[in-house]
Amino acid sequence: MTSAQETIKFGERLGQLLTGGDVLALTGDLGVGKTVLTCGIALGLGIPMDQVSSPTFTLIQEYSGAIPLIHVDLYRLDGPSDISTLGLEEYFTSNTIVLIEWAERFPQILPADHMTICLEYGEVEDIRLFTVSGSGPRSIRIVANIQGNFPKPH
Repeated sequence: MTSAQETIKFGERLGQLLTGGDVLALTGDLGVGKTVLTCGIALGLGIPMDQVSSPTFTLIQEYSGAIPLIHVDLYRLDGPSDISTLGLEEYFTSNTIVLIEWAERFPQILPADHMTICLEYGEVEDIRLFTVSGSGPRSIRIVANIQGNFPKPH
């Protein structure tokens, strides 16, 4: 991706493929575009982008839509005791989509079936690389659907 607009467009298309019960783990350095991607996913779910902000200080934001989007940011958490106080497991239901920024900090909280999107800086300025993988049947189907619906870069 070479712009915020392309990242949003990718997120929007991805959001249109998601259903209740999906869990997305976003990983990557500061400023690589995790929240921008979340804005696009929200848009794909019918949630206005202007409602989306990084939950760095609130830790969890809930956005209302046909399927509620739970946006979690683990950046400021120090250890497992901080995680246990969040009650994050309560959000892992068939009625919500959960998106976790900085998921690499506490991988033990992720359900067995989740999608991971690793965002990285490319070697060329302003290029972002996305690696998308699934860890169970549900998320692997979404990844296959992404591969079938998104053109390969040239």
